[in-house]
Order: sequence, then structure tokens, then C-alpha cells
Amino acid sequence: MADFYRAEKVNDRITAIISFTGEIMYLVNGSERSLLIDTCVGAGNLRDFVERLTEKPLTVLLTHGHIDHAMGAPEFTGNDGKPECEIYMNHADTEIYLGMNSIENRKGYVLAGLGGQMPEGLEETFLPPAPMTFKDLKDGDRFDLGGISVETYALPGHTPGTMVMLIPEEKILILGDACNNATFLFDKNSLTVEEYRENLIQIQNRLEGRFDTTCLCHHVIWVSKDMIRSVIEVCDTIMKDQADDVPFNFMGQQAFVAKKANEYFNRLDGGEGNIIYSKEKIRKKEVTP
Repeated sequence: MADFYRAEKVNDRITAIISFTGEIMYLVNGSERSLLIDTCVGAGNLRDFVERLTEKPLTVLLTHGHIDHAMGAPEFTGNDGKPECEIYMNHADTEIYLGMNSIENRKGYVLAGLGGQMPEGLEETFLPPAPMTFKDLKDGDRFDLGGISVETYALPGHTPGTMVMLIPEEKILILGDACNNATFLFDKNSLTVEEYRENLIQIQNRLEGRFDTTCLCHHVIWVSKDMIRSVIEVCDTIMKDQADDVPFNFMGQQAFVAKKANEYFNRLDGGEGNIIYSKEKIRKKEVTP
């Protein structure tokens, strides 16, 4: 079987690991430890691939609990006789993880992403669902790897437990699925556009001046440092009922793309950042006293 993953250097201390289906993980190497951000779909022998890139003790952080980011976590538990790694995920996403981790779900995701064609030899590598006890990944956590560190910040919206990762020494903010060119904000676990906008403003203010660029976890590594501001503007457009509202279907779910874009989610107006949302989840629900 050809490698399901390939490596691309971000810089001397950070390597992007890119899957056949376009997910991007990040391996951060310090002088004492290494840290892996996300674990893809739980197929393709990710741990073996990572261990070709680093021999240092490894910590694993999950940006959120979705099928394409968290399902490889059992590979790092030590059940295969290898050293056990510390694995962190925000506990707000535990139920999401458990609801998506069946082999059937994961195979369906890969097939959908590859036009119905399973790469030769990949099917045999899917990890069986395994009991997981995640360490709780919290807002403000810091992981010192030796000469470089990773800080974690909560950015709920895409899921309740979505986190972003700041690498302060490199002034890089890894946004993952929290804020990107096709931010999914329409399923039952997503927050409303209004709540999401408030969280975007909060994180932008908190991290102002601490990053020069941002990185994503699907298809494209580098985007500008203005991605968060751009998506705040998209939120404003939706809330003013001025969105383009292009119909969008994803695995049977109906939603709308806020800004017209091509098949690669590049906006046709040349702007950056976008939201795919449900019209039932725009405003916060009023709380009855």
C-alpha cells in the first residue's frame, strides 16, 4: 500500500502531515518532545508515519472530535505495545467523537472524499473503535516541548469543544476547522452564527499581535493573519440577511454557503473566509426567565 500520508515542511520545527483525503495534521518538534495536532480518520498507519519523522516522546492534541480529526487517537494509546502517549481533547466533544468512530462511518467518509474509490490496501488498516479516556484540553493550556511550545485556546462554533493552537515562538496560529474558507456551522452540534461571531471577536482580541499567519487543517496550509477578521465580516453579512445563500448538501444535510465560491471554496469575490450555515441557527435563542 502506498503511504496514505505525506510530509511537507512548514519550517525547521513544524511539519505538516497531509492525508490522501486532504486533512492536514501538524507535528511540532522541540528539543525534548514532539507534539502531534490531530490524527485524521483512524486509517493508514499514522503512528508509524509519525515515528519516521520523530523519535522523541509524543503528545497528541485534537482540535475537535470530528471523524476526520480525532479517529486515529486509539493508535497512540499503547495498546499495540508501543509507548502510550498523552492524548488531549476538549471534553465538550466527547459525545461527538463517540458518535462518529465506527469503522463504517470512517470508511464512508474516505469513500466520499475520494469519489468512491478506496486506495489499495487502506481498508485493512482502519482501527477498530476503542475505549478512549482523553485528558481534557482546556483554554489556556501550554505544552513546553523544549525551545518551542503550543498554547491552546477555545473557539466554540464548529463544535462546542473546538480549539485553536498557537505556536508563539513561530507566531503561527493553527485554526483547523474553527475558522476557514468553508467553516461548517450547520449540524446539530454547531453554535449559532451569532454565538460563533462573539467567540471569534473574543479570540481575535485575546491573541492580537501574537501571530503573523494562520494555518488550516484541510487542503491549504497557509492563509493570511486576517482570516478571523474576514470570517467575522461573513458573520455580519449573514446576520444582516445579505449573504449569497448558495444551496449546499453535505451527507444529506441541507445548508447554505454565505459567499459564492468555486469547487475548491475559493470565494468568487476574491475575499478570504466563508461559512456554510443553517438558517435555523443564525441568532441565539432567547432564554426565558
